[in-house]
Amino acid sequence: MQSQPMFRASEMLQMAIEIERSGLAFYEACAQAASDVRVREVFEFMIGEEKRHIEVFRRMKEPLAHYELPETYPGELQAYMRALIQERVFGKPEAGAQQATGVENPFQAIAMAIGFEKDSILFYSAMKQLVRPSEGEAVDQVISEEQGHIRRLVELRATLEKESPSPGTDQPD
Repeated sequence: MQSQPMFRASEMLQMAIEIERSGLAFYEACAQAASDVRVREVFEFMIGEEKRHIEVFRRMKEPLAHYELPETYPGELQAYMRALIQERVFGKPEAGAQQATGVENPFQAIAMAIGFEKDSILFYSAMKQLVRPSEGEAVDQVISEEQGHIRRLVELRATLEKESPSPGTDQPD
């Protein structure tokens, strides 16, 4: 038997929006710090994806009923959700600039982005256990959107591989 759900699907979708906002800020910092044009293009692609997903998740959230969970103090749930997001998926957006300086080619940029997207999927999969079974479909839609990010990144990597058949050892396995 499932324990009492901690979140409703509408709250899960709000977390998805926050994750996408964090991702947007992160990728913007990466794009600004990137010196290689092709690396910057990878991050700009992800910026567009994050913006699109924010809108997708907002639309998904609209028809869901809002439910206020009891809090020990005002803002407790929001603080908890932000901590989960920052620790599990994206760190502070300004860390993006620091990480981006170490990215030497678009294959490394794509590998980094795929890693973040996988972390998002793991986060949502774990959080799915915290919503009512009837709301699991909305969570599955969020996961599906993130899987779409990975598919697009893999396609982008394949395109780049065709353009430069000898990317060297920097290419991910």
